[in-house]
Amino acid sequence: MNPLGQTQSFVLAQGFQPLGEGVALVGNDGRARLFAELTADPDRPEVRPQEAYQALLSSLQPGWRLRMLQICWPDPLPRQTFYEQAEKWLPNDEGLELLHQGLLLFAQEAPLPFLRRTLLEFVYPGDEGRAWWDGMAGMLANFGVTFRPLPAEEVIEFANQVFNPALD
Repeated sequence: MNPLGQTQSFVLAQGFQPLGEGVALVGNDGRARLFAELTADPDRPEVRPQEAYQALLSSLQPGWRLRMLQICWPDPLPRQTFYEQAEKWLPNDEGLELLHQGLLLFAQEAPLPFLRRTLLEFVYPGDEGRAWWDGMAGMLANFGVTFRPLPAEEVIEFANQVFNPALD
């Protein structure tokens, strides 16, 4: 039995196996692990994450394992978008040109902003867990929360980010 939060299953993973329409990471213990990301728009009135988490956790069967991870992830998109918009700005005098160059330099050198991501890791218990996993998207949608299973490439990116964070 793995202690809560142990990462050995990632480090010693045995690769991916197809599981329905998705893929599962096979851990060092031979168990398949499914991953999904939960997202919601907090500005929408129908979003009720506390109720969504309560429904998700209360629907688990005894003995099933689910790990919810809330991690901060470097997000280059806002900085890149600002830089592209600043490049299009056409200053009309020397003072504004100096300001323009300063903005571009700042946008290139400033640290990346971080995005908080909520990820689920579900240790696949066999066929009885399949219907539960497949029904998560519909159940969570009732609370305004989006459930998106992660493809293999994103699971690899996630593992690399967790174990080899590039915080630049």
